[in-house]
Amino acid sequence: MQELHVTHCFFMLGVPHTLQVTAKFKCVVRVAAIVPWRAEDFCSPPGTYRTRLTLEDPTARIHAFVYAEDGFALAQFAQRCTWKRNKLLGIAESDDGNEINNAPRNPPWVQCCIKSYYLVKGDVWGSRTYRILAPGW
Repeated sequence: MQELHVTHCFFMLGVPHTLQVTAKFKCVVRVAAIVPWRAEDFCSPPGTYRTRLTLEDPTARIHAFVYAEDGFALAQFAQRCTWKRNKLLGIAESDDGNEINNAPRNPPWVQCCIKSYYLVKGDVWGSRTYRILAPGW
């Protein structure tokens, strides 16, 4: 795997203050939430895997998308996606792999590369969006 050469930063120190809308950043983050929740719903009707993560670091929270090949290996099954979701959210599991109800969550800190880009050419700052570029999520 080729290493991406990008700046390492905190969200509030680098992501919103860059002079360019499109940029890449390396961050150490925790996953606070995932939408959709059920791994079976990660695949859209046209067949593309995608999900939105709420990421946090010590300075801020942002939403970032994991899309297609950036986060989902080919032919990944819902069980594997559920396992990844639980690990990223720090959900406690019993020895048989079932979630433990009402157990405190402890999301791990993970390093990822985030790309910022815009969706609307006429509103580049207002339509700024983030995507995770980390194989293996």
